[in-house]
Amino acid sequence: MPVLLNDNIACELELSNGTQGIFRELVYDDQENLGSLKVKSDVFPSSTIYIRKPLYTLVEINTSQVETDIDGLPPKLIPVPLVKKQFTVPIKQLFGPLFERVQGGKKIPETIRITKTQLPIVPAFTITTYKAQGLTMNKIVVDLQVPLGTMQVVSIYVPLSRVKKAEDVAILRPFDMKVLQIRPSLAQDAELKRLEQLNRKTQKECASFVFEIL
Repeated sequence: MPVLLNDNIACELELSNGTQGIFRELVYDDQENLGSLKVKSDVFPSSTIYIRKPLYTLVEINTSQVETDIDGLPPKLIPVPLVKKQFTVPIKQLFGPLFERVQGGKKIPETIRITKTQLPIVPAFTITTYKAQGLTMNKIVVDLQVPLGTMQVVSIYVPLSRVKKAEDVAILRPFDMKVLQIRPSLAQDAELKRLEQLNRKTQKECASFVFEIL
């Protein structure tokens, strides 16, 4: 199954948020007492194995910079460990309009702290334009039906430019040709002009530099 890493595991080894890979296997603790996982049920057979937490997953990542085999694993087969994250959620945001009723005149914390432990991967049979930025792919299928109100240059340019050759792009379904005629917004145009000015300034300031090879 194709997956994306959704956390920075080791950026120096090209194992960062957005890295593509192929899910191969979940690895569990061989010493775990499976007897504690058995649940008496009239619905499921006695041989049912219930979901349990893995130690790590094996993901094949061809772009990784890991050069040596890890514990005898084939090259590019990377063990990705569980990641623990903590975050806070405002109580008022959690309960919304019911907050006053839940509070009931009692003093309760403004936030609650949540801890989650999970594998830092997500299925990637399809990905958004945002996640596709910076990736180079062999072949892609692109959906150019852009939702109303979200039509921007990047919505079309980014997905169509993920491959090196035009024949490696397939369009999923018919689309409005207007999406190919979108012009940059005022903010985008201003940013492009700013970057062009910085480019000219850098070229001018560096024109007199002399580089010596020692």
